Amino acid sequence: MSNPRRLGFAFLAAILGISFLVCASANSARAQEPEPASSARGIQLYLQGDASGAAKVLTAVVKKHPDDADAWYYLGLAYHSQGWIGAARRPFERVVELRPDSADAHAKLSYALILGNEPQKAIAMAERAIELGDQSAEPHYAIAEASLRSFADPLLTKPLEMAVEEADRALKVNPNFSLALITKSFAHYKLKQYSEATASLEKFLELNPNDADAETWRGQLTKTGGSESTPPTTPPFVNSPILSPREVTQKAHVLTKPEPQYTEAARKAAVVGTVILRAVFASDGQVKNLRVTQALPFGLTTEAVRAARKIKFTPAIKDGNPVSMYIQLEYNFNLF
Repeated sequence: MSNPRRLGFAFLAAILGISFLVCASANSARAQEPEPASSARGIQLYLQGDASGAAKVLTAVVKKHPDDADAWYYLGLAYHSQGWIGAARRPFERVVELRPDSADAHAKLSYALILGNEPQKAIAMAERAIELGDQSAEPHYAIAEASLRSFADPLLTKPLEMAVEEADRALKVNPNFSLALITKSFAHYKLKQYSEATASLEKFLELNPNDADAETWRGQLTKTGGSESTPPTTPPFVNSPILSPREVTQKAHVLTKPEPQYTEAARKAAVVGTVILRAVFASDGQVKNLRVTQALPFGLTTEAVRAARKIKFTPAIKDGNPVSMYIQLEYNFNLF
């Protein structure tokens, strides 16, 4: 007859043996798993010009190490260099949290905020970047564009003049920062400095003849006067007097208003905001004399103009007759 105590020891030894084998197998499996990518590897890929590869590696790093400021910073740079400005926003926000003295992170975040249509936040980030010693064009452009968009804010002193000054500072740092030329042109126009507005548009087209909005800006040049003291004249192809909405008996009635398309470049950069156009709804039922008064980059302005040209409407009426009427059109671009 077997000794019960001896059987108990044998059973315990068997259990311990199985446990040892299971642990050894698990440890072996873990040893075969690849180590998580390090920020050093991702940074190296970015410095070697592989921004896409760097972004993949660094995305994995920040998931595992959310306080790795270097990983966040170079992840932001990797996105930014590929035109994914919206995607770069979160990494730069995180860098600002982890390293409040990072001038470049503040500067690039200000640019992302402008494209995201948050002008007040953009100004705060841009001013902090400059205070920290950033010498790039981005914070100056952000302040210029934010000032232009907020020119009606009663709390701002001479915002249009500030827009011109900051755009000039951006262009002094980087003469090829072409978006600053568009901002400068619109600021000059609102200041009724038409020759300066024209010069900035011409310079933009000289630098960017194939830009997505080049066609629109060439058309804009034909509508911009060359005098500082007088506004552009009404084009001759609008035959009847052009009235304001207050002067007509019955306003023009829009029948169809097609929506503009979102360009891939704008979607990639996460551009949101509003394009504002001034147009004439002519007495013959055609949209004429389209002029941009507020623009968005990456082809969105041109898409708004194309959509506006397709509007169908019944003309305004005065004293029983169809007349031409000025109208403001707004096209909102939002990412969902």
